[in-house]
Amino acid sequence: MPRQKLTKRPDGYFRVKYHGKDFYGKTQAEAMKRRDEYKQKEQMGLSHDLQGITFLDYAMNWLSVYRTDCSQALQKQYAGMIRFAADHLRKKFICDINANDLQALFNKLTVYSSSYVSKFASIMNGIFRNAVSNGALLRNPMDGVVRPKCKKTEGHRCFEPWERELIRSTWEEHDFGLAAMVMLYTGFRRGEMLHLDIDRDVDFEKKTITVRGAVSFSEGNQPAITKGKTDSAIRTVPLLPPLEEVLKGRHGLVCPKENGTIMSQSSFARKYDSYISFLETKLNGTCKRWYGKTKEHKAILEAGGELPAWREVTIRCHDFRVEFCARAYYAQVPLKTLQSWMGHADAQMILEIYTKLDKEQERTDAAKMVDYLGNIDSHPAGTEASAQSA
Repeated sequence: MPRQKLTKRPDGYFRVKYHGKDFYGKTQAEAMKRRDEYKQKEQMGLSHDLQGITFLDYAMNWLSVYRTDCSQALQKQYAGMIRFAADHLRKKFICDINANDLQALFNKLTVYSSSYVSKFASIMNGIFRNAVSNGALLRNPMDGVVRPKCKKTEGHRCFEPWERELIRSTWEEHDFGLAAMVMLYTGFRRGEMLHLDIDRDVDFEKKTITVRGAVSFSEGNQPAITKGKTDSAIRTVPLLPPLEEVLKGRHGLVCPKENGTIMSQSSFARKYDSYISFLETKLNGTCKRWYGKTKEHKAILEAGGELPAWREVTIRCHDFRVEFCARAYYAQVPLKTLQSWMGHADAQMILEIYTKLDKEQERTDAAKMVDYLGNIDSHPAGTEASAQSA
C-alpha cells in the first residue's frame, strides 16, 4: 500500500487526518509519526484526549464525580490532599506519573498519623484506578507504592517527663524550638501557632496571648487565614512565666519561613521532621545515620560492649495540645476555664482526656495501696506501733 502523501499547509506544517483527528508536523515524517503514536496508544487502550491533562485537573474532576456523597468538610479535606499531591508532583500530566513519583510523595508523610496516610492512599488509589479504567494510564502506579512507617500510630498522648525536659532544654538550638515552647505552654493548635505574631498578639503587660485566627491547609499546600476551627477559637489565654521568658525580646511570627512569611504545609512538614530528627540526635548523642558508626561507638563494639537501643522521639504536633491539657488537669484548673483556654466549642474532648488521666491516677493509687498493704503484711508489729504513735 503506497505511503500517504501530505500537502504542505500555508503555515509550513504538514497535516494528516486519522479517525477525524488532525496531526501536524514540520515535516511529513513528523506528522506521520504523531499519527502512528496515537494509533499505538489507541491499540493499547489509552485515551488520546487524556494524555494532556494534569494530575490536578483529573483528580479534582474525579472528586466532583465520585465523592458527591461526602460532607462538605470531608470534600475540603480530600481537595486539600489532592492539591498537596499535585504540588509535589510538580504539575505533571496524569499519564506521566509513575510509582517512583508517588513513592517520593508518600515518603514525605512520615510525620502524619497512620489514619491520615491511609486516607491519603485511599484517595490516590481511587484516582489512579479511575485513570486506568478511562484509558489515561495502562496500569495503576499506586500498586508499587510502599506506605511509610509513621512516627506514631496510637492516639494522641501527653509527654513523658524526659520528653518535656528535652524540649525545654534545647529550644534555643533549633528553628522550631520557639514554636515548640509556644505549643507546650499554650496548647495551641498547629494553625494557631503558625498564625501567632508576637508583636500583635502577645501583651507582656497584661500577661496574655490573644488568638486572632489560624492558618489552614484545607485548600491545599499554601496557607489560608481562617477564624479558627470552632466559634470559640478566637480567645485570650494566659502568658505563663516560662513562655514569657522565651518570648521577651522577640518579634514577628514564631515559626516563619526564611523570608518571614507564613509557611506552606510542605515547608512545615520538613521543618517539623527536622526538629524531631534534631531531638533524636540530642537524645542519642548522634544522628541515626551514624549511630553505631562513630569512633566512640566502634570502640565500644570492638571491645565487646553493646550500644543501647536507638531511642525514637514520637511526638506529634497535637500531642503538645494534649500535654497542656494534662498539665492543667494536674494543676486542678476548672473544666470551664480550660475549655476556654483550649478554644473548644464544648467540653467533650477535654472530658475524654480528663477521664483517661483519672483512670491512670486510679491505677497509680491502686499500686500505692498494694505497696501499703504489702508493708503491713510484712511488718505488722512495726506498722501498728507506728500507727499508735501517730
